[in-house]
Amino acid sequence: MGPHVRIDPRRLLDLLAVARHGSFSAAAAALNVSQPGLSRSIALLEREVGAKVLERGRQGAQLNAMGTALIFHAEALEAILERAREDTRLRSFGLEGSVKLGVTPITAAGIVPRALEILVKAAPKIHVSVTEGLDSEIAEMLRRGHVDLVVSRIGGGSGYQELAEEELFRSDWGLITRPDHPIARRASVRLSDLKDVRWVLPAGGSAFRQQMERVFASSNLGWPTQSINTNSILAIKAIVMSTDCVSLMARELVGVEVAARRLCIIALKGVENQRPVGVMWRRNETLSPVAARVLEILRRISKDELAVRKRVELPKKGGR
Repeated sequence: MGPHVRIDPRRLLDLLAVARHGSFSAAAAALNVSQPGLSRSIALLEREVGAKVLERGRQGAQLNAMGTALIFHAEALEAILERAREDTRLRSFGLEGSVKLGVTPITAAGIVPRALEILVKAAPKIHVSVTEGLDSEIAEMLRRGHVDLVVSRIGGGSGYQELAEEELFRSDWGLITRPDHPIARRASVRLSDLKDVRWVLPAGGSAFRQQMERVFASSNLGWPTQSINTNSILAIKAIVMSTDCVSLMARELVGVEVAARRLCIIALKGVENQRPVGVMWRRNETLSPVAARVLEILRRISKDELAVRKRVELPKKGGR
């Protein structure tokens, strides 16, 4: 493939259809085009890139290495076109734009709602979509163009060179109990001191579970067996409020309940710092005006919170 290769984007979409349907005949039927016409389109694509993109055989058409590399760009192109159609539809309803965010539990309950509150007050005619998932899942969604920004833990070594990331804040994990729990009187605890407590923990397969497993692993402890498991963060908090069970959560997830004295959060000793929380976007693309506005709001919130934390910590240091 030479340095001045020009690829017709329509042929990338044709390749994507063949890859998804597994054969030229099925893809042609899905696209409502003739099979010979689709075959010519792929042949022209192969001429443009200077290499075969499909291996044809009795089992149908299978992507080779070159085809697999092109499929990533085909999916990104498809996402861009779908976004253009969606924005056109939204504008026909009187909306001014849209933004799609990928989040994890800690950001879905913390900084993202505050950012969206500011956004919709300033620009009420904005359509917002929020998708929660594992760090790796939403990073891949961002990479493929399905979301505009991801707010999650960063620095995990995803290896995606096309993604830029920026730290917003660092979150501390704590032990949560009901306020009148005997442990609640302690200023701090170690996980190794809590062998006889009953836990409420996230069920397997969730982003929250993965994050909590890292906390136990950093203390060289196995996953507690004496526990209630649920896939609901709300259920975890409700159970802790009404029983002697305890759990672990980032402070951002229980700020409201702690302020209302429904929960108590106790500092953890001996737990390694968790990965920072930050925002990611596609490095070589210009953010839409709405996405750029969200990024600016996130930066402002994190800056303001850092200033507040410093003001709170100064008297403590001076009083030692």
